[in-house]
Amino acid sequence: MRPFLFQLGDTGIPTYWVLAVIGFSAAIYFVWKEARREGLDPNPILDLCLVLIVCAVVGARLMHVLAEEDPLVPGRSILYFYLEHPADVFKVWNGLAFYGGFLLCLPAAWLYLRLRRLPQGRVFDLFGVALPLGLFFGRLGCFFAGCCHGKPTDLPWGMTFTDLHSLARPLGEPLHPTQLYEALFCLTLFFLLWFHKRALRRFEGQVFLSFAALYSAGRFLLEFLRADNRGMFFGGLLSSSQIVAIGVFAVAVIWLLWAERRRKIE
Repeated sequence: MRPFLFQLGDTGIPTYWVLAVIGFSAAIYFVWKEARREGLDPNPILDLCLVLIVCAVVGARLMHVLAEEDPLVPGRSILYFYLEHPADVFKVWNGLAFYGGFLLCLPAAWLYLRLRRLPQGRVFDLFGVALPLGLFFGRLGCFFAGCCHGKPTDLPWGMTFTDLHSLARPLGEPLHPTQLYEALFCLTLFFLLWFHKRALRRFEGQVFLSFAALYSAGRFLLEFLRADNRGMFFGGLLSSSQIVAIGVFAVAVIWLLWAERRRKIE
């Protein structure tokens, strides 16, 4: 596709990072706008967004380093590469894993909201809608970079990557556009959860938990179509992201059922 959006002299500006910045910006703008609409002070919430950006990048990089598979040595953890080249750990552009950032952001957000005495459930619900919006742009970036690509396919919508700078493999062969599958899924989630927050929410925190459950279910299924190296378990049956997705889905569903039961009792 188009790994580099444009050139600045001898430096190529990666399309992925341009779209990632757009995704972060769109999500933050949505949170700011909705916070004002709900009568919340947007300033401390914007501060939280900055904290979460740092946590998201750090956590996503850590999961990549600890749980991904080495693309050069199939079956071996990429951690061995970083033990041999520790300085490369800080090259965040070499690989990120969404769930690592997601898991690190959860305790960071909880602690921040507790210290600032902000309504945790309401703020988490804002992010429950904003996250799929940001992920939509992020997955478009993945598509242009060629990362997170799918398996070979003979379906008519298979995408063929030919740019030598693309991360997709193999080049010149139609692949499942798993990045676009997830982008469309996330955009659909965004509109569904936005409507849910405005019209159907029965208790604070419900929207965020719904996002966690729905995204995890969708991500678990989409992973079966992916072919990039990202850590495999149980003899190659499940990826590291699928393992995390199972845990997140279980916790979110149990929490939703418990909260709904408590609401009815009260």
